[in-house]
Amino acid sequence: MVQVVMRNKSRLCWSKPVVTVNGRFPGPNIYAREDDTLLIKVVNHVNYNISIH
Repeated sequence: MVQVVMRNKSRLCWSKPVVTVNGRFPGPNIYAREDDTLLIKVVNHVNYNISIH
């Protein structure tokens, strides 16, 4: 399952909210081969629409 949530991320003494996937930004790589079938459940916990690509 893929969880999309807002997390505060700090870089160079600044902290700001960032959309993360399973707590990571950028999100994890998903590897597949031709003719593979993937079933991925995405749960969006942020207040706006997202797309996974």
